Amino acid sequence: MQNLINNPLDKKSLYGKLALRFSADSICKMSEIPLPESLNNLTAIAQRIHQALKSQKKIAVVGDYDVDGIVACAILSDFFKQIDYPVIFEIPNRFSDGYGLSPKIIERLECEVIITVDNGINAIESADLCKEKGIELLITDHHTPQAILPNALICNPKLSPNFPEPEICGACVAWYLCGALKKEMRLDLDMTKFLDLLALAIISDVMPLVGLNRLLFKKGLSIFKTTQRASLKVLKEYFSKYELNSQTLSYSFIPLLNCAGRIKDAKEAFEFLIQEDNKEALERLEGLLLLNKKRKTLQHSLYLQAKSDFYAQNMPDIPFILVKGEWNEGIVGIIAAKLCEEFKKPAIILAQKGELLKGSLRTPVGLDCVAILEHSKEYLEAFGGHFRAAGLSLRGENFENFRAKLMSFDYASTSQESFEESPSEQSLLGYLPLNQIDLELWKVICEFEPFGNANPLPRFYTQGRVKEVSYFGDGHSKIVLEGQGRLRNALAFFQVLPKELCAKDLGCIFTLQWNQYNSSVEMKLESYEILNQSL
Repeated sequence: MQNLINNPLDKKSLYGKLALRFSADSICKMSEIPLPESLNNLTAIAQRIHQALKSQKKIAVVGDYDVDGIVACAILSDFFKQIDYPVIFEIPNRFSDGYGLSPKIIERLECEVIITVDNGINAIESADLCKEKGIELLITDHHTPQAILPNALICNPKLSPNFPEPEICGACVAWYLCGALKKEMRLDLDMTKFLDLLALAIISDVMPLVGLNRLLFKKGLSIFKTTQRASLKVLKEYFSKYELNSQTLSYSFIPLLNCAGRIKDAKEAFEFLIQEDNKEALERLEGLLLLNKKRKTLQHSLYLQAKSDFYAQNMPDIPFILVKGEWNEGIVGIIAAKLCEEFKKPAIILAQKGELLKGSLRTPVGLDCVAILEHSKEYLEAFGGHFRAAGLSLRGENFENFRAKLMSFDYASTSQESFEESPSEQSLLGYLPLNQIDLELWKVICEFEPFGNANPLPRFYTQGRVKEVSYFGDGHSKIVLEGQGRLRNALAFFQVLPKELCAKDLGCIFTLQWNQYNSSVEMKLESYEILNQSL
């Protein structure tokens, strides 16, 4: 760390280092984004849909129960409203239908064409059923394809070698489909009008915020600020005390939209998003708020139980978290994400439903969910997803074999940085003295929003003397650090720091965050070491 300390950051050097992150971005303007025809089969899918419209065929769109799938449906709903063509929208119920285009859904749909959004890439059985029934199936998806593909016309950025951005969300593929239809049908349509919705999906599906995703999100956020959509207007009004940015979307808007699918039925969130009447939108928002309150209660209870079950395994060196229980399967993804963040390990949380275990996997940065599940697929009934998040199911009788198979996976690429593991200075932006942390420095950081996957909040190193240790919430700590004549608060989530740290000199790795309640910048502590000498 001495090299960092010898070259402390100030606002000018901070700006320069952050600017380097995007100096090689190949897509910086809307005029530079890839064209719809660069996505394999998208033009052909648009032509098939156009022909179906001219033939007055019954069309159904089948989405997914998460925000990405709901937004993808909302974008297509808006498009078909603008061309005044009636379309059926079907969003699977997590509890009764399961994921994606299932045979159960096909049996109840009365249609001649099915378009999938944010699902379908692994719907092999359903594709065959569509063939039997004479239904034309058009798949648009972004999840990782497996070796065998469905017998249908498929558009997936991961199967499109000429498309430069394979990591886009399902709603982005749906937005591109609207662009392809615009071109095919020679419509006068402003494609940026959909980007307020798309911004929600980009953040919710944790897309890398560089290149195309970064550009579309920033443009979408600017449109969001002046949007006239009834649903987004009432959302903004309800959360008006928060600044409209990626963090507000991640921690306020998206959990609210996701809760319907986790607790009851995702159609409620879809119906909210497509509302055109302000009063109706507000009523539907109130319903979502009640569901979200219930979700939080269930989530807290499940989190404590899953964490307790993991501790009870008494295997501190195990490289992953794997627990099961008779839990609400709609909540397990959140719990997997929380435990993954807390323990810096891959986390699999499974809900038991009869003889079947269904759940979610979340991984730390640097580890591919799909690769883990591919390694263990002999014991799985089904699995799918993308790099940092995936779903899976297995029979209860295979649980212990699955656990044993997970033990043989190579987790070396997931080594988490801590002081004990000698963190690389290259992973830190630099040494930031406490007297440099102020509102002006925070404004410099905010110029490089949105922060998220592939554009993380900058991480810093600093040193200071602990003046106070206190506790808040469920197992969180706050310390007051003194250095260079300044006092700064540092929050340590999921860490109960010892009172004995008082009067000790610490070296800290941290990020910065904005405290909305007292309008101040504060440190979010990642790790620390006790220094051997006074400052």
